[in-house]
Amino acid sequence: MSDFDELVSWAESHGGYCSPALALTKSETSGSTAYAKCDIPDSNTRLLSCPVSLIIDYDKAATHIWGDLDSCPFSRSPQIAIRLFLCNQRILGRESLWAAYIKILPAEFDTPLYYDHEEMEMLRGTNIFGEVELRRHAWIEEWKRGVMYLPSTFDKSLFSWELYLWACTILSSRSFPSSIVFNTSKEDSYPVLVPLVDSLNHKPLVPIYWTVTADVFSISSGKSIEAGDEVFNNYGPKGNEELLMGYGFCIENNELDIVTLKLRHPPMSLEKVRLISSDKSETIFHLSISSPLPDDLVYFFRVIVANEHEAQRLSELAIVNERCKTAGMRCELDALGKLHNAVSSKLRGISVPEVANPSLRLRSIMIYISQQVKILKLSLLAIARAMYAELHIQPESPDTDDVAQLRTKVYQCLPDYGINLDLLFSSPRFSEFAKVIKKGFDVTSPSDIRAADIEDQILVLLISHLSIVTPPDYTVWLDRMQQRYDNDEELDEDFVEDFERLYESYIPPLAELNLDIFGSEKWTPRLLAWAGKVVDSEGVVAENCENGRPEYWIISH
Repeated sequence: MSDFDELVSWAESHGGYCSPALALTKSETSGSTAYAKCDIPDSNTRLLSCPVSLIIDYDKAATHIWGDLDSCPFSRSPQIAIRLFLCNQRILGRESLWAAYIKILPAEFDTPLYYDHEEMEMLRGTNIFGEVELRRHAWIEEWKRGVMYLPSTFDKSLFSWELYLWACTILSSRSFPSSIVFNTSKEDSYPVLVPLVDSLNHKPLVPIYWTVTADVFSISSGKSIEAGDEVFNNYGPKGNEELLMGYGFCIENNELDIVTLKLRHPPMSLEKVRLISSDKSETIFHLSISSPLPDDLVYFFRVIVANEHEAQRLSELAIVNERCKTAGMRCELDALGKLHNAVSSKLRGISVPEVANPSLRLRSIMIYISQQVKILKLSLLAIARAMYAELHIQPESPDTDDVAQLRTKVYQCLPDYGINLDLLFSSPRFSEFAKVIKKGFDVTSPSDIRAADIEDQILVLLISHLSIVTPPDYTVWLDRMQQRYDNDEELDEDFVEDFERLYESYIPPLAELNLDIFGSEKWTPRLLAWAGKVVDSEGVVAENCENGRPEYWIISH
Protein backbone atom coordinates (compact mmCIF):
# COMPACT_ATOMS: atom_id res chain seq x y z
CA MET A 1 0.00 0.00 0.00
CA SER A 2 1.39 3.41 -1.02
CA ASP A 3 1.48 6.32 1.39
CA PHE A 4 -1.49 7.88 -0.39
CA ASP A 5 -3.45 4.62 -0.32
CA GLU A 6 -2.76 4.53 3.40
CA LEU A 7 -3.97 8.15 3.71
CA VAL A 8 -7.24 7.35 1.92
CA SER A 9 -7.78 4.17 3.93
CA TRP A 10 -7.17 6.04 7.19
CA ALA A 11 -9.53 8.87 6.28
CA GLU A 12 -12.28 6.52 5.09
CA SER A 13 -12.02 4.46 8.27
CA HIS A 14 -13.03 7.61 10.17
CA GLY A 15 -15.84 8.63 7.81
CA GLY A 16 -13.87 10.34 5.05
CA TYR A 17 -14.30 9.84 1.33
CA CYS A 18 -12.18 9.74 -1.83
CA SER A 19 -13.91 9.40 -5.19
CA PRO A 20 -12.97 6.16 -6.94
CA ALA A 21 -12.39 8.31 -10.04
CA LEU A 22 -9.42 10.00 -8.34
CA ALA A 23 -5.81 8.88 -8.11
CA LEU A 24 -3.77 10.62 -5.42
CA THR A 25 -0.03 10.69 -5.98
CA LYS A 26 3.17 12.42 -4.95
CA SER A 27 4.09 15.63 -6.78
CA GLU A 28 7.65 16.85 -7.18
CA THR A 29 6.46 20.45 -7.18
CA SER A 30 3.79 20.50 -4.48
CA GLY A 31 3.99 17.37 -2.33
CA SER A 32 0.76 15.82 -3.56
CA THR A 33 -1.74 16.02 -6.39
CA ALA A 34 -4.67 14.14 -7.90
CA TYR A 35 -5.60 12.96 -11.38
CA ALA A 36 -8.84 11.69 -12.85
CA LYS A 37 -8.59 7.95 -13.50
CA CYS A 38 -11.64 8.18 -15.72
CA ASP A 39 -13.94 10.88 -17.03
CA ILE A 40 -15.84 12.77 -14.35
CA PRO A 41 -18.69 14.00 -16.55
CA ASP A 42 -20.93 15.70 -14.03
CA SER A 43 -20.28 18.96 -12.26
CA ASN A 44 -20.92 19.07 -8.52
CA THR A 45 -19.51 15.54 -8.20
CA ARG A 46 -18.10 14.95 -4.73
CA LEU A 47 -14.33 14.43 -4.93
CA LEU A 48 -13.00 14.34 -1.37
CA SER A 49 -14.36 14.56 2.15
CA CYS A 50 -12.70 14.85 5.54
CA PRO A 51 -14.57 14.02 8.73
CA VAL A 52 -14.70 16.77 11.35
CA SER A 53 -13.01 14.37 13.78
CA LEU A 54 -9.80 14.52 11.70
CA ILE A 55 -9.75 18.26 10.99
CA ILE A 56 -6.84 19.80 12.91
CA ASP A 57 -8.27 22.85 14.62
CA TYR A 58 -7.61 24.90 17.74
CA ASP A 59 -9.86 22.86 20.02
CA LYS A 60 -8.08 19.59 19.23
CA ALA A 61 -4.64 21.19 19.51
CA ALA A 62 -5.37 22.93 22.81
CA THR A 63 -6.98 19.93 24.52
CA HIS A 64 -4.28 17.55 23.27
CA ILE A 65 -1.42 19.65 24.65
CA TRP A 66 -2.91 21.47 27.67
CA GLY A 67 -5.73 19.08 28.59
CA ASP A 68 -8.58 21.60 28.16
CA LEU A 69 -9.32 24.88 26.38
CA ASP A 70 -9.17 27.00 29.54
CA SER A 71 -5.57 25.97 30.24
CA CYS A 72 -4.28 26.90 26.76
CA PRO A 73 -2.48 30.29 26.75
CA PHE A 74 -3.01 30.81 23.00
CA SER A 75 -6.76 31.34 22.67
CA ARG A 76 -6.04 34.63 20.90
CA SER A 77 -3.32 33.09 18.72
CA PRO A 78 -4.84 29.71 17.79
CA GLN A 79 -2.31 29.14 15.00
CA ILE A 80 0.49 28.77 17.60
CA ALA A 81 -1.35 25.95 19.34
CA ILE A 82 -1.98 24.23 15.99
CA ARG A 83 1.69 24.52 14.98
CA LEU A 84 2.83 23.04 18.29
CA PHE A 85 0.28 20.27 17.84
CA LEU A 86 1.70 19.52 14.37
CA CYS A 87 5.22 19.39 15.82
CA ASN A 88 4.08 16.94 18.45
CA GLN A 89 2.30 14.69 15.94
CA ARG A 90 5.47 14.49 13.88
CA ILE A 91 7.47 13.67 17.01
CA LEU A 92 4.99 10.91 17.89
CA GLY A 93 5.49 9.26 14.49
CA ARG A 94 3.36 6.16 13.99
CA GLU A 95 1.86 6.59 17.47
CA SER A 96 -0.01 9.66 16.22
CA LEU A 97 -3.65 9.34 15.18
CA TRP A 98 -2.65 11.50 12.19
CA ALA A 99 0.41 9.39 11.28
CA ALA A 100 -0.89 8.56 7.78
CA TYR A 101 -1.44 12.27 7.14
CA ILE A 102 1.87 13.44 8.61
CA LYS A 103 3.66 10.84 6.46
CA ILE A 104 2.54 12.39 3.15
CA LEU A 105 3.34 15.96 4.15
CA PRO A 106 6.45 17.41 2.46
CA ALA A 107 9.59 17.77 4.56
CA GLU A 108 11.16 20.45 2.32
CA PHE A 109 9.62 23.52 0.73
CA ASP A 110 10.21 26.16 -1.92
CA THR A 111 8.91 29.05 0.18
CA PRO A 112 11.38 31.94 0.63
CA LEU A 113 12.14 31.11 4.27
CA TYR A 114 13.98 28.07 2.90
CA TYR A 115 15.99 30.02 0.30
CA ASP A 116 19.76 30.22 0.45
CA HIS A 117 21.66 33.53 0.37
CA GLU A 118 22.02 33.60 -3.42
CA GLU A 119 18.33 32.96 -3.97
CA MET A 120 17.38 35.65 -1.47
CA GLU A 121 19.66 38.16 -3.19
CA MET A 122 17.63 37.68 -6.37
CA LEU A 123 14.63 39.01 -4.45
CA ARG A 124 16.41 42.12 -3.19
CA GLY A 125 14.28 45.21 -3.75
CA THR A 126 10.99 43.28 -3.79
CA ASN A 127 8.45 43.30 -0.96
CA ILE A 128 9.21 39.66 -0.28
CA PHE A 129 12.86 40.40 0.47
CA GLY A 130 11.95 42.38 3.57
CA GLU A 131 8.89 40.32 4.41
CA VAL A 132 10.91 37.10 4.76
CA GLU A 133 12.95 38.36 7.70
CA LEU A 134 9.90 39.93 9.33
CA ARG A 135 8.06 36.62 9.10
CA ARG A 136 11.08 34.64 10.28
CA HIS A 137 11.44 36.92 13.31
CA ALA A 138 7.71 36.67 14.12
CA TRP A 139 7.73 32.88 13.87
CA ILE A 140 10.88 32.57 15.99
CA GLU A 141 9.25 34.67 18.70
CA GLU A 142 6.12 32.48 18.47
CA TRP A 143 8.26 29.36 18.73
CA LYS A 144 10.03 30.65 21.85
CA ARG A 145 6.72 31.54 23.50
CA GLY A 146 5.11 28.29 22.46
CA VAL A 147 7.91 26.08 23.79
CA MET A 148 8.04 28.09 27.02
CA TYR A 149 4.35 27.39 27.69
CA LEU A 150 4.46 23.68 26.87
CA PRO A 151 3.45 21.54 29.87
CA SER A 152 6.31 19.81 31.69
CA THR A 153 5.10 16.45 30.39
CA PHE A 154 6.53 17.34 26.96
CA ASP A 155 10.22 17.06 26.09
CA LYS A 156 10.82 20.65 25.00
CA SER A 157 14.20 19.82 23.49
CA LEU A 158 12.40 17.96 20.68
CA PHE A 159 10.52 21.09 19.61
CA SER A 160 13.33 22.62 17.56
CA TRP A 161 13.10 25.81 15.50
CA GLU A 162 13.48 23.74 12.31
CA LEU A 163 10.51 21.59 13.34
CA TYR A 164 8.42 24.66 14.17
CA LEU A 165 9.32 26.26 10.83
CA TRP A 166 8.14 23.07 9.13
CA ALA A 167 4.82 23.29 11.01
CA CYS A 168 4.43 26.99 10.13
CA THR A 169 4.97 26.23 6.45
CA ILE A 170 2.56 23.30 6.46
CA LEU A 171 -0.10 25.55 7.95
CA SER A 172 0.55 28.39 5.49
CA SER A 173 0.59 26.12 2.45
CA ARG A 174 -2.25 23.68 3.18
CA SER A 175 -4.73 25.36 5.51
CA PHE A 176 -8.34 26.37 5.00
CA PRO A 177 -10.06 29.24 6.84
CA SER A 178 -11.98 27.96 9.85
CA SER A 179 -14.86 30.24 8.87
CA ILE A 180 -15.36 28.17 5.71
CA VAL A 181 -14.68 24.74 7.21
CA PHE A 182 -17.01 25.26 10.17
CA ASN A 183 -19.29 27.89 8.60
CA THR A 184 -18.53 30.41 11.35
CA SER A 185 -17.82 34.14 11.59
CA LYS A 186 -15.02 35.53 9.42
CA GLU A 187 -13.95 37.85 12.24
CA ASP A 188 -12.74 34.94 14.37
CA SER A 189 -11.39 32.85 11.50
CA TYR A 190 -8.01 31.12 11.77
CA PRO A 191 -6.20 28.49 9.65
CA VAL A 192 -7.11 24.82 10.08
CA LEU A 193 -5.86 21.66 8.34
CA VAL A 194 -8.24 19.39 6.47
CA PRO A 195 -6.45 16.09 5.74
CA LEU A 196 -7.11 14.43 2.38
CA VAL A 197 -9.08 17.43 1.06
CA ASP A 198 -5.86 19.48 1.09
CA SER A 199 -4.23 17.11 -1.44
CA LEU A 200 -5.36 19.14 -4.46
CA ASN A 201 -3.23 21.85 -6.05
CA HIS A 202 -4.38 25.38 -6.85
CA LYS A 203 -5.59 26.69 -10.18
CA PRO A 204 -7.21 30.14 -10.41
CA LEU A 205 -10.83 30.42 -11.49
CA VAL A 206 -11.41 26.64 -11.44
CA PRO A 207 -15.05 26.16 -10.37
CA ILE A 208 -15.31 24.04 -7.24
CA TYR A 209 -17.78 23.69 -4.37
CA TRP A 210 -17.02 23.42 -0.67
CA THR A 211 -19.73 21.76 1.38
CA VAL A 212 -20.04 21.88 5.15
CA THR A 213 -22.15 19.53 7.28
CA ALA A 214 -22.07 18.66 10.96
CA ASP A 215 -19.91 15.61 10.21
CA VAL A 216 -17.72 16.30 7.15
CA PHE A 217 -16.14 18.97 5.00
CA SER A 218 -16.27 18.12 1.28
CA ILE A 219 -14.99 19.46 -2.01
CA SER A 220 -16.87 18.86 -5.26
CA SER A 221 -16.07 19.58 -8.89
CA GLY A 222 -17.70 22.55 -10.57
CA LYS A 223 -17.19 21.19 -14.08
CA SER A 224 -16.59 17.92 -15.93
CA ILE A 225 -13.05 16.53 -15.83
CA GLU A 226 -11.48 14.34 -18.49
CA ALA A 227 -9.54 11.18 -17.71
CA GLY A 228 -5.85 11.92 -17.14
CA ASP A 229 -6.39 15.56 -16.25
CA GLU A 230 -5.11 16.94 -12.98
CA VAL A 231 -7.89 17.74 -10.52
CA PHE A 232 -7.56 21.15 -8.90
CA ASN A 233 -8.82 23.10 -5.95
CA ASN A 234 -9.24 26.88 -6.11
CA TYR A 235 -7.59 28.64 -3.17
CA GLY A 236 -9.31 31.91 -4.06
CA PRO A 237 -7.94 35.10 -5.68
CA LYS A 238 -4.20 35.12 -4.92
CA GLY A 239 -1.35 37.04 -6.49
CA ASN A 240 2.12 35.60 -6.94
CA GLU A 241 3.50 37.36 -3.86
CA GLU A 242 1.02 35.54 -1.62
CA LEU A 243 1.47 32.28 -3.52
CA LEU A 244 5.26 32.39 -3.29
CA MET A 245 5.35 33.33 0.41
CA GLY A 246 2.68 30.88 1.49
CA TYR A 247 2.88 28.02 -1.01
CA GLY A 248 6.26 28.23 -2.75
CA PHE A 249 5.11 28.61 -6.36
CA CYS A 250 4.02 31.29 -8.83
CA ILE A 251 1.62 31.34 -11.76
CA GLU A 252 2.83 32.73 -15.07
CA ASN A 253 0.74 35.63 -16.40
CA ASN A 254 -1.24 35.69 -13.17
CA GLU A 255 -4.01 38.22 -13.78
CA LEU A 256 -4.57 38.45 -10.02
CA ASP A 257 -1.01 39.54 -9.31
CA ILE A 258 -0.34 42.77 -7.46
CA VAL A 259 2.52 45.04 -6.44
CA THR A 260 2.24 46.36 -2.91
CA LEU A 261 3.37 49.93 -2.26
CA LYS A 262 3.97 50.83 1.38
CA LEU A 263 4.18 54.60 1.62
CA ARG A 264 5.33 56.34 4.77
CA HIS A 265 3.50 59.50 5.73
CA PRO A 266 5.47 62.75 5.83
CA PRO A 267 4.62 65.27 8.57
CA MET A 268 1.12 66.53 7.78
CA SER A 269 -1.41 69.02 9.04
CA LEU A 270 -4.50 67.73 10.81
CA GLU A 271 -6.52 68.72 7.76
CA LYS A 272 -4.44 66.42 5.56
CA VAL A 273 -4.61 63.59 8.10
CA ARG A 274 -8.39 63.85 7.96
CA LEU A 275 -8.36 63.86 4.16
CA ILE A 276 -6.46 60.57 3.92
CA SER A 277 -8.53 59.16 6.80
CA SER A 278 -5.54 57.64 8.52
CA ASP A 279 -3.46 58.49 11.56
CA LYS A 280 -1.04 55.61 10.91
CA SER A 281 2.59 56.07 9.91
CA GLU A 282 2.12 54.46 6.50
CA THR A 283 -0.55 53.55 3.96
CA ILE A 284 -0.57 50.46 1.76
CA PHE A 285 -1.71 50.50 -1.86
CA HIS A 286 -1.96 47.74 -4.45
CA LEU A 287 -1.10 48.06 -8.12
CA SER A 288 -2.39 45.43 -10.54
CA ILE A 289 -2.54 44.74 -14.25
CA SER A 290 -6.16 45.85 -14.37
CA SER A 291 -5.59 48.84 -12.07
CA PRO A 292 -1.99 50.10 -12.39
CA LEU A 293 -2.92 53.58 -11.16
CA PRO A 294 -5.59 53.29 -8.44
CA ASP A 295 -7.63 56.42 -7.72
CA ASP A 296 -6.90 56.24 -3.99
CA LEU A 297 -3.15 56.21 -4.68
CA VAL A 298 -3.33 59.35 -6.84
CA TYR A 299 -5.54 60.99 -4.20
CA PHE A 300 -3.01 60.16 -1.49
CA PHE A 301 -0.28 61.96 -3.41
CA ARG A 302 -2.58 64.92 -4.12
CA VAL A 303 -3.07 65.35 -0.40
CA ILE A 304 0.63 64.92 0.38
CA VAL A 305 1.80 67.59 -2.10
CA ALA A 306 -1.11 70.03 -1.73
CA ASN A 307 -0.29 73.54 -0.60
CA GLU A 308 -2.59 75.23 1.89
CA HIS A 309 -5.04 76.48 -0.73
CA GLU A 310 -5.11 73.18 -2.61
CA ALA A 311 -5.71 71.29 0.65
CA GLN A 312 -8.68 73.55 1.29
CA ARG A 313 -10.00 72.77 -2.19
CA LEU A 314 -9.56 69.02 -1.59
CA SER A 315 -11.51 69.36 1.66
CA GLU A 316 -14.35 71.07 -0.19
CA LEU A 317 -14.40 68.28 -2.78
CA ALA A 318 -14.33 65.59 -0.07
CA ILE A 319 -17.42 67.11 1.55
CA VAL A 320 -19.43 66.62 -1.64
CA ASN A 321 -17.84 63.19 -2.24
CA GLU A 322 -15.88 64.26 -5.34
CA ARG A 323 -12.43 63.06 -4.37
CA CYS A 324 -11.75 62.07 -7.97
CA LYS A 325 -11.50 65.73 -9.00
CA THR A 326 -8.18 67.57 -8.91
CA ALA A 327 -7.27 70.63 -6.87
CA GLY A 328 -5.59 72.27 -9.85
CA MET A 329 -2.88 71.67 -12.41
CA ARG A 330 0.05 72.37 -10.08
CA CYS A 331 -1.20 69.90 -7.48
CA GLU A 332 -1.93 67.23 -10.09
CA LEU A 333 1.43 67.54 -11.85
CA ASP A 334 3.27 67.54 -8.53
CA ALA A 335 1.31 64.51 -7.29
CA LEU A 336 1.86 62.54 -10.50
CA GLY A 337 5.53 63.54 -10.62
CA LYS A 338 6.23 62.37 -7.09
CA LEU A 339 4.22 59.20 -7.70
CA HIS A 340 6.33 58.57 -10.81
CA ASN A 341 9.46 58.94 -8.69
CA ALA A 342 8.15 56.49 -6.09
CA VAL A 343 7.23 53.85 -8.66
CA SER A 344 10.47 54.40 -10.61
CA SER A 345 12.50 54.00 -7.43
CA LYS A 346 10.83 50.67 -6.73
CA LEU A 347 11.36 49.50 -10.30
CA ARG A 348 15.06 50.44 -10.25
CA GLY A 349 15.53 48.36 -7.12
CA ILE A 350 14.59 45.04 -8.71
CA SER A 351 15.76 43.08 -11.74
CA VAL A 352 14.71 39.84 -13.35
CA PRO A 353 17.49 37.25 -12.91
CA GLU A 354 18.75 35.54 -16.03
CA VAL A 355 19.32 31.85 -15.30
CA ALA A 356 19.79 29.13 -17.89
CA ASN A 357 17.80 25.94 -17.18
CA PRO A 358 16.38 27.26 -13.88
CA SER A 359 15.17 24.94 -11.17
CA LEU A 360 11.50 25.06 -10.19
CA ARG A 361 12.40 27.34 -7.30
CA LEU A 362 14.39 29.74 -9.50
CA ARG A 363 11.67 29.67 -12.12
CA SER A 364 9.16 30.82 -9.47
CA ILE A 365 11.49 33.67 -8.52
CA MET A 366 11.81 34.72 -12.17
CA ILE A 367 8.04 34.60 -12.72
CA TYR A 368 7.39 36.61 -9.56
CA ILE A 369 9.91 39.35 -10.36
CA SER A 370 9.04 39.61 -14.06
CA GLN A 371 5.38 40.08 -13.15
CA GLN A 372 6.29 42.75 -10.60
CA VAL A 373 8.33 44.58 -13.26
CA LYS A 374 5.44 44.32 -15.73
CA ILE A 375 2.96 45.89 -13.30
CA LEU A 376 5.36 48.69 -12.30
CA LYS A 377 5.97 49.55 -15.95
CA LEU A 378 2.21 49.62 -16.57
CA SER A 379 1.90 51.99 -13.62
CA LEU A 380 4.56 54.33 -15.03
CA LEU A 381 2.75 54.32 -18.36
CA ALA A 382 -0.55 55.18 -16.69
CA ILE A 383 1.11 58.02 -14.74
CA ALA A 384 2.66 59.44 -17.93
CA ARG A 385 -0.69 59.31 -19.70
CA ALA A 386 -2.36 61.05 -16.77
CA MET A 387 0.23 63.87 -16.94
CA TYR A 388 -0.31 64.05 -20.68
CA ALA A 389 -4.05 64.44 -20.14
CA GLU A 390 -3.60 67.04 -17.39
CA LEU A 391 -1.77 69.34 -19.82
CA HIS A 392 -4.57 68.83 -22.38
CA ILE A 393 -2.06 67.71 -24.99
CA GLN A 394 -3.52 66.29 -28.18
CA PRO A 395 -1.87 62.87 -28.38
CA GLU A 396 -0.04 62.08 -31.58
CA SER A 397 -0.53 58.41 -30.82
CA PRO A 398 -3.08 57.81 -28.03
CA ASP A 399 -2.13 54.15 -27.65
CA THR A 400 1.62 54.65 -27.33
CA ASP A 401 3.26 52.67 -24.57
CA ASP A 402 6.51 54.65 -24.71
CA VAL A 403 6.77 56.26 -21.27
CA ALA A 404 9.88 58.27 -22.19
CA GLN A 405 8.13 59.67 -25.27
CA LEU A 406 5.10 60.74 -23.25
CA ARG A 407 7.19 62.35 -20.50
CA THR A 408 9.33 64.17 -23.07
CA LYS A 409 6.19 65.66 -24.62
CA VAL A 410 4.99 66.73 -21.16
CA TYR A 411 8.32 68.43 -20.47
CA GLN A 412 8.29 70.16 -23.85
CA CYS A 413 4.84 71.58 -23.14
CA LEU A 414 5.62 72.91 -19.66
CA PRO A 415 6.75 76.35 -20.96
CA ASP A 416 3.11 76.93 -21.97
CA TYR A 417 2.06 76.52 -18.34
CA GLY A 418 4.96 77.63 -16.17
CA ILE A 419 8.21 79.49 -15.57
CA ASN A 420 11.69 78.17 -14.82
CA LEU A 421 15.32 79.14 -15.16
CA ASP A 422 15.64 77.75 -18.67
CA LEU A 423 12.72 79.87 -19.81
CA LEU A 424 14.36 82.91 -18.19
CA PHE A 425 17.55 82.38 -20.19
CA SER A 426 15.93 81.37 -23.49
CA SER A 427 12.89 83.65 -23.83
CA PRO A 428 13.44 87.03 -25.59
CA ARG A 429 10.92 88.67 -23.23
CA PHE A 430 13.31 88.09 -20.30
CA SER A 431 16.54 88.92 -22.15
CA GLU A 432 17.31 92.22 -20.36
CA PHE A 433 16.47 90.73 -16.98
CA ALA A 434 18.66 87.69 -17.75
CA LYS A 435 21.61 89.94 -18.68
CA VAL A 436 21.52 91.56 -15.24
CA ILE A 437 21.30 88.18 -13.52
CA LYS A 438 24.26 86.81 -15.50
CA LYS A 439 26.43 89.80 -14.66
CA GLY A 440 25.28 90.28 -11.08
CA PHE A 441 25.73 86.66 -10.09
CA ASP A 442 28.57 85.82 -12.45
CA VAL A 443 26.67 82.99 -14.14
CA THR A 444 26.18 82.08 -17.78
CA SER A 445 23.50 79.37 -17.66
CA PRO A 446 20.77 77.79 -15.52
CA SER A 447 23.26 75.04 -14.65
CA ASP A 448 25.56 77.62 -13.06
CA ILE A 449 22.69 78.92 -10.95
CA ARG A 450 21.73 75.44 -9.78
CA ALA A 451 25.38 74.61 -9.05
CA ALA A 452 25.61 77.76 -6.91
CA ASP A 453 22.43 76.69 -5.08
CA ILE A 454 20.65 80.00 -5.72
CA GLU A 455 17.79 78.74 -7.92
CA ASP A 456 15.12 79.76 -5.38
CA GLN A 457 16.57 83.27 -5.00
CA ILE A 458 16.66 83.88 -8.76
CA LEU A 459 13.08 82.64 -9.15
CA VAL A 460 12.01 84.98 -6.32
CA LEU A 461 13.59 87.88 -8.21
CA LEU A 462 11.90 86.79 -11.46
CA ILE A 463 8.42 86.50 -9.91
CA SER A 464 8.89 89.88 -8.23
CA HIS A 465 9.90 91.39 -11.59
CA LEU A 466 6.78 89.94 -13.25
CA SER A 467 4.64 91.47 -10.51
CA ILE A 468 6.17 94.88 -11.19
CA VAL A 469 5.91 94.83 -15.00
CA THR A 470 2.65 92.79 -15.09
CA PRO A 471 2.70 91.29 -18.61
CA PRO A 472 -0.86 90.89 -19.96
CA ASP A 473 -0.62 87.11 -20.29
CA TYR A 474 0.37 86.83 -16.60
CA THR A 475 -2.24 89.25 -15.22
CA VAL A 476 -4.85 86.69 -14.17
CA TRP A 477 -2.28 84.44 -12.53
CA LEU A 478 -0.54 87.33 -10.74
CA ASP A 479 -3.87 88.59 -9.41
CA ARG A 480 -4.63 85.11 -8.07
CA MET A 481 -1.20 84.92 -6.41
CA GLN A 482 -1.70 88.35 -4.85
CA GLN A 483 -5.02 87.28 -3.39
CA ARG A 484 -3.53 84.07 -1.99
CA TYR A 485 -0.28 85.30 -0.49
CA ASP A 486 -0.22 89.11 -0.20
CA ASN A 487 -1.87 89.40 3.20
CA ASP A 488 -0.76 89.81 6.81
CA GLU A 489 -1.57 86.19 7.67
CA GLU A 490 0.78 84.84 5.02
CA LEU A 491 3.39 87.59 5.30
CA ASP A 492 3.90 88.10 9.02
CA GLU A 493 6.69 90.30 10.34
CA ASP A 494 9.13 87.47 11.03
CA PHE A 495 8.71 86.06 7.53
CA VAL A 496 9.18 89.46 5.86
CA GLU A 497 12.21 90.13 8.07
CA ASP A 498 13.96 87.09 6.56
CA PHE A 499 13.67 88.75 3.14
CA GLU A 500 15.05 92.07 4.31
CA ARG A 501 18.51 90.52 4.26
CA LEU A 502 17.87 89.18 0.76
CA TYR A 503 16.73 92.64 -0.33
CA GLU A 504 19.84 94.35 1.08
CA SER A 505 22.16 91.76 -0.48
CA TYR A 506 20.66 91.72 -3.96
CA ILE A 507 18.53 94.74 -4.93
CA PRO A 508 20.97 97.70 -4.50
CA PRO A 509 23.84 95.96 -6.38
CA LEU A 510 21.49 94.83 -9.16
CA ALA A 511 20.03 98.35 -9.42
CA GLU A 512 23.50 99.67 -10.11
CA LEU A 513 23.67 97.30 -13.08
CA ASN A 514 20.22 98.18 -14.45
CA LEU A 515 18.28 100.95 -12.83
CA ASP A 516 15.30 100.49 -15.16
CA ILE A 517 14.64 96.96 -13.93
CA PHE A 518 15.82 97.02 -10.31
CA GLY A 519 15.58 100.73 -9.45
CA SER A 520 11.81 100.86 -8.99
CA GLU A 521 10.45 101.73 -5.54
CA LYS A 522 8.17 98.71 -5.93
CA TRP A 523 11.13 96.49 -5.00
CA THR A 524 10.59 95.91 -1.27
CA PRO A 525 11.30 93.14 1.25
CA ARG A 526 7.55 92.47 1.37
CA LEU A 527 7.43 92.00 -2.42
CA LEU A 528 10.30 89.50 -2.17
CA ALA A 529 8.57 87.75 0.72
CA TRP A 530 5.37 87.45 -1.34
CA ALA A 531 7.37 86.05 -4.28
CA GLY A 532 9.06 83.64 -1.89
CA LYS A 533 5.63 82.30 -0.89
CA VAL A 534 4.74 81.84 -4.56
CA VAL A 535 7.99 80.01 -5.34
CA ASP A 536 7.64 77.80 -2.28
CA SER A 537 3.95 76.93 -2.77
CA GLU A 538 3.28 77.02 -6.50
CA GLY A 539 6.14 75.00 -7.96
CA VAL A 540 6.74 71.46 -9.12
CA VAL A 541 9.87 69.50 -9.88
CA ALA A 542 9.94 68.15 -13.44
CA GLU A 543 12.61 65.95 -14.95
CA ASN A 544 14.32 67.23 -18.08
CA CYS A 545 13.96 64.14 -20.25
CA GLU A 546 16.97 65.10 -22.36
CA ASN A 547 19.50 65.00 -19.53
CA GLY A 548 17.58 63.47 -16.63
CA ARG A 549 18.12 66.61 -14.53
CA PRO A 550 15.36 67.72 -12.14
CA GLU A 551 14.13 71.28 -12.74
CA TYR A 552 11.88 73.49 -10.67
CA TRP A 553 8.91 75.04 -12.45
CA ILE A 554 6.47 77.66 -11.15
CA ILE A 555 3.08 76.69 -12.57
CA SER A 556 1.50 79.92 -13.78
CA HIS A 557 -1.55 78.45 -15.48
